[in-house]
Parts: sequence; structure tokens; C-alpha cells
Amino acid sequence: MNRMVFLLFATLLLCLAVAPLAAQDEEPLQLTYLHWADPVADVVFQELIDQFNEANPDVFITLEGVPNAGYVDYLLTSIAGGTPPDIALVADGDFAVFAPRGALVSIEEFVNASEVIDLDAVWPSGPDRYRFDPETGAFMTGPIYELPRDGGPTALYINVDLFNELGVPLPDPNVPLTWDQLVETGIALTTDVNGLHPNEEGFDADNVETFGLGTLTVPGWGLGPIFGNGGHYVSEDGRTWIAHEDQNTIDAIQFLSDLNHVHRITPPPGVLEGINVWDLFNTGRVGMNWNGRWATTGFRETLDFEWDVRPFPVGSSGEIRAFAEGCSVSGWSGSVGLAIIAGSTGAENPEKAYRFIEFIYGPDGQLAQAALGYNIPAQMELANTDAFLQPGQMPANSQIFLETTRCQLPGPWSFVPHWFVWQPEPWGRMWQAVVVENSAFAEDALLDVAGDLQAGLDDAWATIDEQRMGG
Repeated sequence: MNRMVFLLFATLLLCLAVAPLAAQDEEPLQLTYLHWADPVADVVFQELIDQFNEANPDVFITLEGVPNAGYVDYLLTSIAGGTPPDIALVADGDFAVFAPRGALVSIEEFVNASEVIDLDAVWPSGPDRYRFDPETGAFMTGPIYELPRDGGPTALYINVDLFNELGVPLPDPNVPLTWDQLVETGIALTTDVNGLHPNEEGFDADNVETFGLGTLTVPGWGLGPIFGNGGHYVSEDGRTWIAHEDQNTIDAIQFLSDLNHVHRITPPPGVLEGINVWDLFNTGRVGMNWNGRWATTGFRETLDFEWDVRPFPVGSSGEIRAFAEGCSVSGWSGSVGLAIIAGSTGAENPEKAYRFIEFIYGPDGQLAQAALGYNIPAQMELANTDAFLQPGQMPANSQIFLETTRCQLPGPWSFVPHWFVWQPEPWGRMWQAVVVENSAFAEDALLDVAGDLQAGLDDAWATIDEQRMGG
């Protein structure tokens, strides 16, 4: 009997000794992470993936990159073809394309159970961009499907060297310019070949050397001036187009036209033929330009003049739209997040896929991304450190991005479905007539396209309802 007990005990010990080895020899789960291809980001994220793979031997992440221009179509095609990536970067402007059709996996239970994730420590405008309620079809509420990887606040970029060369005082680093101050500063920065300004007799508008302000040929950049004047595009529930009835919005669009055709401080259409609108700033011919934090990395590498950032100007209405209380700055911010894609191996193993998302969102991932200087970290505490602010590098006024991220609103695409499908064409027609050509007043042109915009909005919501009902 004793011999039998001994043999059983020895066999048990042998099994216990071998079991961990079998687990260690088990092949890791292969998952793919799809993101926007970018030479710098590719290197950083490959390093992060290597760290994750080393620390998580049961999972192996492979990086896949697709250029931003064709990214959404690529992801939709892969989902439709039954070969989706397991985890993918999905921007706030594209979230409504994927969530209602059931293409994303809710991570609500993982976030709630996490010991790493504290949504109260994140910029407040971030997480709700990735919520969708499949019962009601409402955005920015319901289960969360993504965690924000970062935030993309917008600002007024300035050519400090040009300001100094022309003897123009630099704007206050924290207090937004008013519209009147923007015009005054823009006139001082705009010079023709003879050194004359637009408010001086003999100014040669056909031969301008430097312009005060750029970026007015891009319709999407009307968002900042509209929010900075307290204006709206749509109703609070996102179902009614109201821009043509909102005087603050009308005034903002007319002001943008006047910058070009009355004050003459922006490049007229003829100057931009064959030229990328951003190149005028990059080559030193524009004093002030609207752009996002995402421009910083490229500017550090390519611009050969001193530059800095200031908050978006605010309008004449005395009202601004802001996300938080006590804000004096306005504008809009972008965001990108990471999601588990339905129908993938990651969706079948959501705990393992979520583990990677949590890693990217956590301290190691956020710190590595902050070093890029590309966008602001999702974690507020980290954003307030030198890891992001990077003193000694341009922009010197990087601190303003903390306030703009706190205060700036998500774009309307965060709660209005398929914005980039139905909105750009009719809005672009209005913009061309008012801002570019000066062939119509803002009030009339906005009214002319209101019907088309409401029809597009109605169709978008009908599509959402059909998708969530399984149509």
C-alpha cells in the first residue's frame, strides 16, 4: 500500500512539473493591429508592440499600416471580406461609420474592471466620443467601444520670425485674439512687393509677398471660427440642420469671407493655383495659420524659421462654445482611439485584444507617444509633464494645448452620423460662393444649401437606424 501511495504521489508531482512547461510551449495568439501608416509612428508603435509581446508571451501583435487617405475604405473592405484586423485605430470622425453596423466590440466590461484605466484621469471630452447606444442609436452615450489614444487640439500657428521682421507685436500667449485684433494683426503682416499694407494707398493686391492669415480655402476649418463665435451647425440632438438660422454661424462665415475680400489679408484663389495651401505658411509667406497639434512633429523637422502657437481667435458675438466651464478659448479638437473589430480573432478573444489596448493607453504606451510630440496624451497628468511639453523645443507656448484640450469641443461628426459623406459637398458649395468667390452673402448661401444638408442628415440617421436594426 505504501508503495502504491508513493507511486501515485510521484506521478502527481511529475504532472505538476510538466504542466507549466506545456503552457509555456503553447503558441501565442496571433493578433494584428492596424493603424495609419507613418514613418515616425511606425517605429514608435513597433517598439511598443515589441514591449507588449515580450511582457505577454500568450499574445503576439503584428503591426499593419495603411495610409490615412485610404484607411477607412480599407478597413470597411476587410470587414466585408471576412478578413478584418483584430484591433484597429478608428478616429472619432469615423466612429459612426463602424459602431452602428456592429463592426466594433464593446469594451465596457473590461474598462469597468480595469485596475489601469481611470476615465476620470482622462481629458473629459475624449471617452464619450467612442460611446454608442445600440438601443436608441444615440452617440456619445451608452457602452464604450474605444479608448482614446490621444487628443488633437487645434491652435493658431504663428511665424515668429515674420512678426519680428515686420515689427508686429506677438499676440498674447494665453488670451485669444478678438476678430478685430486678428484683422489688425493680419493687415500688419500682409505686404506687397513694395512693402505696402492692405490699408495703404497703392497696395498691389496682385503682387503680395506675405499674407497675414492662410487656410481659408479649406471648408472644414470654418469650425473653429464658428465655435469661437458661439455658433452651431446642428441641433443638440444632431438631427436638425440649423446653421442657416444661427446668426452667430452666419456672422462667422461672413467674417471669413471679409478677411479675404474686404481686409485682403488671406491668399486669394489665384495665388493658390498649383500650390498646397499649407505650403505658404511652411515657406514663410504666411504669418498666422490654423492647424492642429499633429502638425508639430513635421514642423520641427522642416521649418527653417521660429514658430509658435496661440489660442484660436474669438468672435464678435461675445459668446463662445466650449466643452468645460470657465473657458476663454474655443475651437475643436480631434481624437483617435483603438477598437476591437468584430468578426476577428481578437473579437473571439476580447480579453487578450483588450490587454493590448490597455497597454497602449496605459503609462508605458502614453509616455512613448508623448515623446513624438504629435498629439497630446490622453492622460491629463502625463500631458502636464515635460514628457509632452518638451521645453526647449518649439512651440515655446506648448502649454496652451493643455487649455485648448480641456476646452475645445469634439467636432459635430462625433454625434452626427456619416458627417463626411453628406456634409462636405453642399457645405463646400456654400463656402466656394461666400468665402472663395465672394459671389454671395453668407446668409443667402447658407439658406440655399440648408435643404440639401437636412436631406443628407435625414438619410444618415435613417441609415443608422437600419444598421442597428440589423438591416
